[in-house]
Amino acid sequence: MNKKVFKYQSVAESEGRMYNEVKSFLADSGISGKMMYNILLTVSEAFTNALEHGNQYDAAKSIEISIGVDEKAVTAEIIDEGTGDMTSIDSRGRADSLQEGGRGVDLMESIADKINIHKSDRTGGLQISMTFEKGRYINAGWKECNTEEKMEFNRRDEGNTVVIALSGRLDLSNGSKLKEEVKNILTAGKTSIHLNLAHVEFVNSSGLGALVSIMKEIRIHRGRLTLSDLAEYVQEIFDITQLSHIFEIFGTEQEALRSYQVVGCN
Repeated sequence: MNKKVFKYQSVAESEGRMYNEVKSFLADSGISGKMMYNILLTVSEAFTNALEHGNQYDAAKSIEISIGVDEKAVTAEIIDEGTGDMTSIDSRGRADSLQEGGRGVDLMESIADKINIHKSDRTGGLQISMTFEKGRYINAGWKECNTEEKMEFNRRDEGNTVVIALSGRLDLSNGSKLKEEVKNILTAGKTSIHLNLAHVEFVNSSGLGALVSIMKEIRIHRGRLTLSDLAEYVQEIFDITQLSHIFEIFGTEQEALRSYQVVGCN
């Protein structure tokens, strides 16, 4: 088995470093496509849970990630040093459609072939152990996951609608940046906003939470939010979390913009 252990300080800046290092190790171990994406997504969910709920951003505490690759499967273990217990996980219900958090464990359980969450005897924190069977990903047909860490916002006005083309990862830190960008637009008096996700190839539950928060804020301003051009794997995350029924999602940006024109004529 090819195995590597990573250790990170419990600060927000560790998220990007973790993603890049785990991705590099998986690539060097021959993991690619949909399997790589699913592992990165679930490890990201476990890391965010450890950062926020386990270690609670305590820089004195660490998050340990162990990735193992053999001929049949990939295993991942994420361990924090927090004082939390299993109560909140065992008693959780499915996240409400307009709830900003609470989808991470559901995503992990939906994607990993095996998952076990328990108290770590070594650190006293929570340990999330997951297994991904290689056989399930034969001929999956997904392109490589090459998303850059930094998120770029390319903004332009189309009539009364603000279009933001996004590129990069929509995760914890980048989700916060997007929320700030939309807040500035709303403050300037623009309330019709379209997000083109054509170049967003990675979304985790923190990114979804940011989108839910944005949608709620726009509704407060009596505005409208639309999304378009979701990659297959991004659409799948929306479907798993049932958010595809909550957001207005269009196949293309042009279709979305035409819908604003129709609304404006009524």
